[in-house]
Amino acid sequence: MMEQGNLPTQRVNISTQKMLGGIGYILILLSWIPRIGILLGIVGFVLWLISMYQLSNMLRRPSIFQKVLIAFILNIVGTVIAFAFGLMTGVSLFASVRGEIGAILGLGLGVAFAIIVAYAISLVAFYFYKEAYEILAQATAHNLFKIGGLLLFIGAVTTILFGLGVLLIIVGEIVLAVAFFTAPNEVEVKGT
Repeated sequence: MMEQGNLPTQRVNISTQKMLGGIGYILILLSWIPRIGILLGIVGFVLWLISMYQLSNMLRRPSIFQKVLIAFILNIVGTVIAFAFGLMTGVSLFASVRGEIGAILGLGLGVAFAIIVAYAISLVAFYFYKEAYEILAQATAHNLFKIGGLLLFIGAVTTILFGLGVLLIIVGEIVLAVAFFTAPNEVEVKGT
């Protein structure tokens, strides 16, 4: 244990956690593969989540995992809301006996509202992911985490522009995979 200023520091080995995070992101990126992609994505997400939880504890930065958890819950809520509105508008369309203009207009407005709500919730979620990666970058002194988190957030913001943001999100995920694999194996942690 070393003294740095008034707070004692110690070196912590995070090699396992960074490997879990890197492998998790690679599996998340492979989630586009037909048939097995969903399974790969789920396994990758679980590995990444375990990595973020353990890093949060080991680096004594509980806000990392708190922000990741908030973002995850917001993404689920946004998806459920979008699905519910889409389902309600679909049911209202089919409930119309003659497919009247009002039912079609209702469907369009319902879908538009669902997209806007899901988009807004998604933006807030990606903001929390960005914040978590900024804290991780500071704790590990590895700026690629901050860059990757920023790319994810900018991608989420620009997704509304013809899906351009999806490419930025993919690039951000690649940068984050690289960040996990290239992060230092040991970092100094301040604390008691």
